[in-house]
Amino acid sequence: MSRKSIGLRIWLIQRLSAVYMLLFVVCFGGYFAICTPTSYLEWRTMMANSFIGITTTLFFLSLLTHAWVGMRDVIMDYIHIDSIRLTLLTGVGFALLGTAIWVMKILLTVNV
Repeated sequence: MSRKSIGLRIWLIQRLSAVYMLLFVVCFGGYFAICTPTSYLEWRTMMANSFIGITTTLFFLSLLTHAWVGMRDVIMDYIHIDSIRLTLLTGVGFALLGTAIWVMKILLTVNV
């Protein structure tokens, strides 16, 4: 696979994740404007719906992917010392992985 096709794929991932997140925020904003959950039980019932759970999970996966691609590009463009670049990329990767585990734990406990 050539460098151009890898760059295009990363660019496409960044744009598609941004579009999905925008659609998610607009749709959920409209939903909450119409019927706002007022208690914890209503929130839990809403989040227990499988469609809401799947779309929320996809939102957070898109968010984390978008953050990884963006941070990776910034670090690769502006940090020129390899050891510092590797350290920063590793730190960002572990931070995003930790966030993904935390979000999955929250979303899975809602559906139990």
